[in-house]
Amino acid sequence: MKLTICFLLYCVLYAGATTKSCGTVDAALDTPSSERILAQGLEMVLAKLAQMDRKLVQLHFDTTTTTPKPQVPSYSSCRNVPSNVSGVYLINPNKDSASFNVYCEQEKFEGGWIVMQHRFDGSVDFYRNWTQYREGFGELDSEFWLGLERIHQLTTARTHELIVEVRDFRDNYGYARYSSFHVDSESENYKLKVLGSYSGTAGNSMNYLVGRMFSTLDRDNDGNSDINHAVTNHGAWWYPHGNWSNLNGPYKNTTDCKGNWWHSLKNDCRGLRFARMMIRELKR
Repeated sequence: MKLTICFLLYCVLYAGATTKSCGTVDAALDTPSSERILAQGLEMVLAKLAQMDRKLVQLHFDTTTTTPKPQVPSYSSCRNVPSNVSGVYLINPNKDSASFNVYCEQEKFEGGWIVMQHRFDGSVDFYRNWTQYREGFGELDSEFWLGLERIHQLTTARTHELIVEVRDFRDNYGYARYSSFHVDSESENYKLKVLGSYSGTAGNSMNYLVGRMFSTLDRDNDGNSDINHAVTNHGAWWYPHGNWSNLNGPYKNTTDCKGNWWHSLKNDCRGLRFARMMIRELKR
């Protein structure tokens, strides 16, 4: 294609300079002047072609980079996701907050659950500071903590219920379901403001947490001036004076209250192989 264009442009340039037609090109080449004209003409043609190539490349780049990407749909909660497949979805709990991704459990317990905490292999360290617990950490397809601020936004926008699932290293499983769940704002240190009635098989190890503020290794809000329970339990939680649960403690197979436990599962402090906390918007 370039050779054809080059030849045609050459004919035009040469004919204008020598008054000879393209059919007498061979005769014109016998003179030194025609050789100079040919060289100059080819140089001009090649320069024009290079300029055209640059413009075509730029046009292609502009077209491909400015093509708008398909907009990802967002939902007010996992209950409104039109799919029964568990996975990551974009949630916008209210008009005043930005959208964010959550993991929706769409199969167990009739689906529609936002997972707020998940532990199953110890790959993520949960001994974190206040900022990290506020913003969240980990990956939604692995172990993670959703973030206190997001939990607050979700439970403030609409009434939610809570399910806690636990399984120990001997494969004993249980769940605790609470009819309502609401976490206060950061100005109240993300206090567990509302925890509804209990039902389930794991026992009620959150019974004494209502009204408790959240504590981390660098933010002692447990009401005990002598110790920071987050430090002594190597975790972060709504710690009361007596601990019945420590779901963000160290991931280890132990019975000495040095791990992550749910006391009422077997009435001891055995470590948990699996723990998951999920919230779901209640039907209006």
